[in-house]
Amino acid sequence: MIAKEYEQKLVRVVRKLSPERVSQVIDFAQFLESQMNRTHDNGQLYPDESEEEIMAENNHWDVLIATDESQNLIEMMADEAVAGIQIGDARPMAFTEDGEIVPG
Repeated sequence: MIAKEYEQKLVRVVRKLSPERVSQVIDFAQFLESQMNRTHDNGQLYPDESEEEIMAENNHWDVLIATDESQNLIEMMADEAVAGIQIGDARPMAFTEDGEIVPG
């Protein structure tokens, strides 16, 4: 898929979202952009790891996250995050010009 097709697909998806969800998409995209700014010449965040090591670690996380226990923990963490937001215990994130995440 070429860049223009990705852009069109993203625009189609974003047009269907609520303003709150669009804001979340933007925040996530800025996070991804900040990660891209931290990559090394070979495009990796961690240049000392081989592709095989990265794939093995990804597979390990995939297996771990697939368990019922992990899913329950993730749901509990999400509930705690929502509760924190609802009582005003959370702060928004903001991004600097160079893509760094700072408290909003």
